Amino acid sequence: MSKKVKVVNTKSKVLIRSKVFELILVSGTVLLSSCAHYKCDPDYTGPSKRSAEMLEYYSYPRQQIDAKVEKIGEKKRYVVERIEFPSALNVFNTENIKIDYYVQKKPGKFPTILILPISGGIDFSVRGFAKLFASNDFNCAVVHNRHADLDDTETAEEVEDYFRQTVLDNRQILDYLVEREEVDSDRLGCLGLSLGGIRASMVAGVDERLKCTVIGLAGGSIADINLLTDKKEIREYKEKLIETGISSEIIYSELSDKVITDPLRLAQYTDAREVLMFTAMFDRVVPRKCCDQLWKAMGKPEVVYLLSGHYSSFLYLPYAELKSLSFFKEKFEIR
Repeated sequence: MSKKVKVVNTKSKVLIRSKVFELILVSGTVLLSSCAHYKCDPDYTGPSKRSAEMLEYYSYPRQQIDAKVEKIGEKKRYVVERIEFPSALNVFNTENIKIDYYVQKKPGKFPTILILPISGGIDFSVRGFAKLFASNDFNCAVVHNRHADLDDTETAEEVEDYFRQTVLDNRQILDYLVEREEVDSDRLGCLGLSLGGIRASMVAGVDERLKCTVIGLAGGSIADINLLTDKKEIREYKEKLIETGISSEIIYSELSDKVITDPLRLAQYTDAREVLMFTAMFDRVVPRKCCDQLWKAMGKPEVVYLLSGHYSSFLYLPYAELKSLSFFKEKFEIR
């Protein structure tokens, strides 16, 4: 009798696994079929030339980078190192620059990707990209957010300092990476999600060493996002300001005038032919209008529209990871 029960239980488990796999397969097919994919605008003629004044604004004293390096993980094909060093210029607090660096074990020079996380910091999504890329012969530098973040800003000037610091930090990370023997300095890329996507668009606009960029769930301008977002923390902060007599119009005007490091202002300097965007069609955190504004300002690069909101877009992560990997392989001519 017990053998019969065991056989029945085994069959049930097999049936359940089969149904789960079938559900995943069907769900994946539905999700992928709900994406709208557009190639880069064929009429795009190229990026604007970066001005000397703009490059001076994002410059910093050159220094020998003396980094603290600690091994924190290892897989068959790569090692993960925690790397930390001080910034040569701090305009927004004085924390060290910190990255988790996924570095190939085998000898040679490899393409290297900066990965900029969401506002909450390094999570499963950015780790998923890093692990996939590192398993396919890429080095990856996952950049830690500073502890003092955008939520700690109180004025438009502080918002500008925060985003300018982002550009300064990532330029110095590139300085460090190109000196490492395993990094191919001619094959540098960047990927960012949400706030990380906004920051990735800024860094790509300033630093010509980035040859291609994946921008996920990002838009501009900063003033428009602030005005239109449904993100609870920003909405509540605006309500407090309004209670003190500061209107939405004043907030918008201040951000428009004083935030120079803005996705829309820097978009023209990025080569749209080397960009892939992911946009959530029903995004209310980085509203769809803002995403489309950035896409147009950048020259209408390749874009994938996801049938989701901002947070529900995580359902597309497996697809976004593979699509991004394919994009970087194509741009870096990896077969």
